[in-house]
Amino acid sequence: MRRTLVLLSALLLAGGCSNDGEQPPPAATVPSEVTTSSMAPASPDPAVIPDDLAEIDEDYVQAMVDELFAVDAKATEIFVTTRSPLDERAIVYLEAIYTEEEAEQQIDAWFQTLATGSDDLLPGALVNDVTRVIAVAADCVYVEVEVDYSETTTRNEPTSSSYLGLTPKGPRDDPQGLNPTAWMLFMNAVNLDGSEPENPCEGR
Repeated sequence: MRRTLVLLSALLLAGGCSNDGEQPPPAATVPSEVTTSSMAPASPDPAVIPDDLAEIDEDYVQAMVDELFAVDAKATEIFVTTRSPLDERAIVYLEAIYTEEEAEQQIDAWFQTLATGSDDLLPGALVNDVTRVIAVAADCVYVEVEVDYSETTTRNEPTSSSYLGLTPKGPRDDPQGLNPTAWMLFMNAVNLDGSEPENPCEGR
């Protein structure tokens, strides 16, 4: 919203003429109005679900995904450091950002990863760049992301596409307040043949 500031002119009050008859200098003038229309727009706030679904655009979703995977990175750091998929501290972080079913799948994935060797793992974050917002509904967002693994492994893994499904956080989700967004991940998937998974928002 455009805002303006009205500036009042400063008045110089004189008590009379000086001894040499010189008049006081005229009052300084200032612009009566200053516009701030050039201010940068506010950054998207993933802690708030917009009333207008059109505002759930690529910028908003990127801010949301960045926050969620910052929490995921805390779990990764603990798993990689302790080499234990049963570390409750890490599991709590996963449960803060994933729905119950998806959290179980993520924990199972860590079991398999750590069981098959973890010498090439790094305690960094997965970088997910949102490339496409596929579907937006009141209770579901479905997006495609390009995943960069460079901070999570010493292997030279190429970037790859993955698909995320997100749903609003419920009153019983994230009881410890570790998730700074208003959303939970209910899907983090990729088809082995490279095809796009079916839209999980349909029929929700």
